[in-house]
Amino acid sequence: MSLPLSGIRIVEMGQLIAIPHATKLLADMGAQIIRIETCARLDNYRMQSFYGNSVEGNFWDRAANFYEQNRNKMSLTLDLTDETCLGVLKDLISVSDVFAENYTPRVMRNFGLEYEDLRKIRPDIVMVSSTGYGHVGPWSDFGAIGFTTEAASGLASLTGYRDGPPKLPEIPYADYSAAEHTAFAIMAALVHRANTGEGQFIDVSQSETLTSTIPEAMLDFTVNGRTQQRIGNEHPSISPHGCYPCEGVDSWIAISVETDEQWRSLCHVMGKDEWLSEGAFKDAAARVKHRTLLDAALSSATSHRDAHQLMGQLQEVGVPAGAVLNGKQLLFDPQLKARGFYETVEHDDTTGMPPLPYSSRPWKFSRTPGGARTAAPTMGKHNRYVLAEHLGMSDDAIGLLEESGSIGTGPTTVRPPRVVPLEEQLRRGLIVSHEEDYKQQLRSHND
Repeated sequence: MSLPLSGIRIVEMGQLIAIPHATKLLADMGAQIIRIETCARLDNYRMQSFYGNSVEGNFWDRAANFYEQNRNKMSLTLDLTDETCLGVLKDLISVSDVFAENYTPRVMRNFGLEYEDLRKIRPDIVMVSSTGYGHVGPWSDFGAIGFTTEAASGLASLTGYRDGPPKLPEIPYADYSAAEHTAFAIMAALVHRANTGEGQFIDVSQSETLTSTIPEAMLDFTVNGRTQQRIGNEHPSISPHGCYPCEGVDSWIAISVETDEQWRSLCHVMGKDEWLSEGAFKDAAARVKHRTLLDAALSSATSHRDAHQLMGQLQEVGVPAGAVLNGKQLLFDPQLKARGFYETVEHDDTTGMPPLPYSSRPWKFSRTPGGARTAAPTMGKHNRYVLAEHLGMSDDAIGLLEESGSIGTGPTTVRPPRVVPLEEQLRRGLIVSHEEDYKQQLRSHND
């Protein structure tokens, strides 16, 4: 089956998430992604979250987060401090459609890989640069990670509990938001090129992709002169509205009651019809006014209930409710399974990793669905293929690059990162639980 993006070649100089996740989505739909790495400095995602929590052997080829972001791609290692390798990269860009990177502008400037440089190599090239704050403005050269862009975007100022400090999510939310915008932007630029023959430069500001999700905060000040406060899981005009504890370890349910009809249904399901005659809960305005009292009462009532069962009971009577799912529950969730959200992927034999399930895409194509065809590449796996097939380099020329260490299949200096044993992580409270039979559970999931 021909996929929508078959025939599109993207050269990626990406790290962590913002660009790798964007190109992963495009790779799923058929684009050929050639990922540029260096043996001198590993991507941070090759240095953490190892299968089996082990750093024995080629640990850099067993990093779970790297596999999540880089399926369906090729790996080409190049030492760009070597002029020969830099020339190889430019030759590769000359036969590609898109060049995508997420370094600070200074890095591309130093390598001579800015858009105007690439136009001389291929006039209709599409270049996308995903940075913390964009290429224009006083912050343009600032380094950034997801947590700092979330702060600068304004999102953190709205996130947190009343009278508490700003809160940041555990995952770098900005990277994923930027990646999805980037995938759209690349496609729009390719459509423009197909219509006009013109390439262009795409400047993605990761912080702005989050600022664009909270226009209400700016409009509130623009229209009313108000600065919004943090309210945690509360809602200004709805109560109850929050997450409530359930039976079990770290088990929760989210509940939102907007109407009196929903309130009556909630009381019946909880076996608390006496709340209907409670003056403090008599109507929506009273419930908002006494939300602290109501939250405490509801928390006490939900704490002895199973989150999933309660979710079903409330949904059946029209009360919006959802169990709060952790990692394991997401993996085995019947809704996600029914939609085929997870795709099991085979790994390279050299990794010793069994087939594992990975998340797919939150959208479905009826005719050209795409999918995870290959696992993320082991480091430098496609060196010879890319150099010979795409650039016509001879075996001797490739051999010289290998002998000089300019290309390779592992880090120049092997320094395994320290891993904390799972039992110690549990003792420290770094994780909620650890199950010894998880490999067996994964096999049943794949079956």
